[in-house]
Amino acid sequence: MSDLINRYVHQVGLYVRPKERSEIEAELRSQIQDQLEDRYGGSPTAAEIATVLKQLGDPRAMAASYGGEQYLVGPDLYPFMMTVLRFGLPLVPAVVVIANVIGAVLSPAGGDWLGLLIGSLFTAAQAAIIFFAVVVLFFAILQHSGEELRTKAKKDEFDPLELPAVGDPGAVDRFESGIGIAIGTLVGIAFLYYLQVGGLTLRFNLSDPGAVLPVPTGWLVVLLITTFGEVVLNLWALIRRRWVLGMWLAQTALELVGAVGLYFVLFTPLAERLAQTAPELVERLRLDQLPAWITLALVVIMVLASGSKLIRLWQYRQGAIVASS
Repeated sequence: MSDLINRYVHQVGLYVRPKERSEIEAELRSQIQDQLEDRYGGSPTAAEIATVLKQLGDPRAMAASYGGEQYLVGPDLYPFMMTVLRFGLPLVPAVVVIANVIGAVLSPAGGDWLGLLIGSLFTAAQAAIIFFAVVVLFFAILQHSGEELRTKAKKDEFDPLELPAVGDPGAVDRFESGIGIAIGTLVGIAFLYYLQVGGLTLRFNLSDPGAVLPVPTGWLVVLLITTFGEVVLNLWALIRRRWVLGMWLAQTALELVGAVGLYFVLFTPLAERLAQTAPELVERLRLDQLPAWITLALVVIMVLASGSKLIRLWQYRQGAIVASS
């Protein structure tokens, strides 16, 4: 079986449901093999294989044909939207409930635990609905405002020879990007909530946010921009099916700016509040420098992760150049 066929089938498999992936991939391989034998006999050339794959169409369109009709958004974006919802919907209620419980535990006033549980479940349901609505609205806007992108996609005819290899480090990990988009959307909604209530709080309830820790509004806006910027980059990478150097550098820049924003919005305000409530502990353990050290550690981790990715991508490309020469 040709490597080109493996690459095509692998790309189609990325956009179908995991429980149906093996069956669809086997069916697609059989379909391709039958067409090749009918047209070219037992030993088709790479060009003949590319011709058959080109007639089958873009892997995303082929994957959509296995999913039936989809009504929320068009078939080109529907798999991406469902990936984000599949990862995000279980995560959002869990985060809200845990945050509310932690906030109640840390509250000196205590409270009615049964009422807290009922209120947390109600708030979690609200958060899940809001998350669902935001994601669907985002993809709907993208679907109906992306005529230029879709026109370009039609103009740039699908070329099977440009399919990424199965082990290409520049290829998009759909699971990783889906998780990144889901978490980024969740964090962005949280930052919007903090902007609305005027600071940090563990109680996600607009009518009663509880004790609010004031934070710099400007840096909170910066965090909003960097968070949703990373969401857009991950989505764009999903649509393009691969990361390129410029996108990866932009992602790294957004992460670094976000780390600085966390220093001003999260780490420093929490350290200052701790210094007010437990000054002896802060002085004894030298916790006044903790925000700077945490931010520095985040920056180092981000630089190392991005550098490792760029090195793997460069090594893979060099190997591909040597193999083709």
